[in-house]
Amino acid sequence: MSILSVKNLGINFGGLRALDKFHLEINKGELIGLIGPNGAGKTTVFNLLTGVYQASEGEIILDNQKINGLSSDKIARIGISRTFQNIRLFQNLSVLDNVKIGMHSKYEYSFIEGILKLKKYKLEEKIKEEEALKLLKIFNLDVFASYKASSLSYGKQRELEIVRALAGKPKLLLLDEPAAGMNPNETIELMNTIKKIQESFEVAILLIEHDMKLVLGICEKITVLNYGRVLSCGKKDDVINDKEVIKAYLGE
Repeated sequence: MSILSVKNLGINFGGLRALDKFHLEINKGELIGLIGPNGAGKTTVFNLLTGVYQASEGEIILDNQKINGLSSDKIARIGISRTFQNIRLFQNLSVLDNVKIGMHSKYEYSFIEGILKLKKYKLEEKIKEEEALKLLKIFNLDVFASYKASSLSYGKQRELEIVRALAGKPKLLLLDEPAAGMNPNETIELMNTIKKIQESFEVAILLIEHDMKLVLGICEKITVLNYGRVLSCGKKDDVINDKEVIKAYLGE
């Protein structure tokens, strides 16, 4: 079943056509790579899917619900979480608190109950802390629960950002260049983390990445963007052997 359906999506920035007639289908549990040269429009797609930008035309359907025009927080509640090219952790907060922040859309106590620290607030905080610790344990990060996020290695910070995104229990997880800045060992560890997510959680994954070894190692399908338009999409072996894709990456 399709969890995400994007049809004829487009956006203009002034006189610049940044994305044109973009289309994408992602089924439940699929892991799809979104690749293309710098400036192709990949991050623009993520910003449109998460409500950072509003499309000029086209439609985005998430789990049979149209999300065009919705704010980022509403889209997060409906079921899309993301990471960013640059790490955006709360560096001075603990690893545990970073994950609990990722659960913000799932808290059920009111603002007043939180301010006054009433019984419902205390119960909910306890439940969420237990859930966060369980999530950290899956990725062997529970031993760092009390550490400041800033004290983790670069690779562990990347993993923590992914775990925080998972904490919101998304239907679709968007990973924006998660291997950026990683050394080869960290990249291998990241690949294992992403595979574990696909195996252990009921979540579809859309991945932007320039590291083609990572993309080809874990993605089932690939969509290629070039100058804001889909150049090729389909099974990874078919896409990487597409003459137009080779031309876009390597030139004539």
